Amino acid sequence: MGGNLASPIGEASECRAAGPPGLPQHLVIDNADAFRHATGKIWVACPRPTCLLQGPPVRMMRLPCPPSQRLESHANRSRRGGWIFVLSVLLAHFRLPAAEAADALILGSNVPILQAPRVTAATVKLAQPGESYEVIGRKTGKGQPLYILDERGNLWMKVQVSDDMPGYLRTDGVSVAREEFGSPKGNPLLIVNLRPTADGTVVRELWWIQEGWQRTRRLAIIEGRPTWAGNGEWFMCQVDSERPIKDQTVDRTVERIDRFSADGRSRNTLSAGSYPILNEARGEVYFYRDVDEQGEAVRPGLFTVSVAGNNLHPLFLLPEGYRFWKEDGDYFVQAPSPTLHPSTNRISLYAFDRKGKRARFTITLEGHLVELLSD
Repeated sequence: MGGNLASPIGEASECRAAGPPGLPQHLVIDNADAFRHATGKIWVACPRPTCLLQGPPVRMMRLPCPPSQRLESHANRSRRGGWIFVLSVLLAHFRLPAAEAADALILGSNVPILQAPRVTAATVKLAQPGESYEVIGRKTGKGQPLYILDERGNLWMKVQVSDDMPGYLRTDGVSVAREEFGSPKGNPLLIVNLRPTADGTVVRELWWIQEGWQRTRRLAIIEGRPTWAGNGEWFMCQVDSERPIKDQTVDRTVERIDRFSADGRSRNTLSAGSYPILNEARGEVYFYRDVDEQGEAVRPGLFTVSVAGNNLHPLFLLPEGYRFWKEDGDYFVQAPSPTLHPSTNRISLYAFDRKGKRARFTITLEGHLVELLSD
């Protein structure tokens, strides 16, 4: 599930409600998945240069719009026609220096830079992985990218190819805001590209990069951060399956815990679930689970599976009336991720009761409840 930014392309649909309390009304977060990070903070550059928000990561899922409003919004989009020049919301992660955020880093191979923001334009240059180009931003935005949406739904950005020659890049295969996760062996490198899309979302694309940018490969749309095994031979992450859950009242997809080989060529699904944490000492992965691989509801709880993908079982099932998601106005909000405490061999997990109050459960690695507190 990607994080939906209301109106990064200058258009908020009629059915979108105001954002969470404390956010300015011109910046509405439909789905803040893209901002979730286990330890990080959020920096969002708003349309007003003076507006800069910092806050804890929040995970929200917007309730679906009524069908009539969806149709009305689609009709309004269809009437626009022509080029749409938009001021984007620039998302920059705390790991990235400000100077890096002003560069367009090429991820894919043979990415064409064109003379104009349309697929039929002449090619100025074929960019190669690892090259970077200065982003030509809007003058009042202090270098923030100017995104351009064409009639085919492609999103473009303008870059400086040479001193006297600008060019245009499609946003797939190029990164402005990103996170980097190096292998314990130093090679390869995983890059999470925070890519804005034409439908108003920011998706987290996982790319595999070989040392020296000799080869690159786009692996998946993920949530959170990839986790490397200590020996550097594999990594795991939470992947969006793009399969909707059976509950049609919630605009949500089935999430999987996938394990990749170090070269990214092989992968296997450990289980459906979210917020995975790795315990290498025991060879186990712990995660929240409330739907199965087909999107059918199961009793919510903290589950565990071996790093080899077997012995899937619940470690601790939530008491009746508790769940990981709660409805909050026009949003579903998920409880924070679990926390492993290796020194005490305990895990803290979070859930909401019937009244929407958050509770913290502390359990042992054998699944015994140690403590239940209102959080």
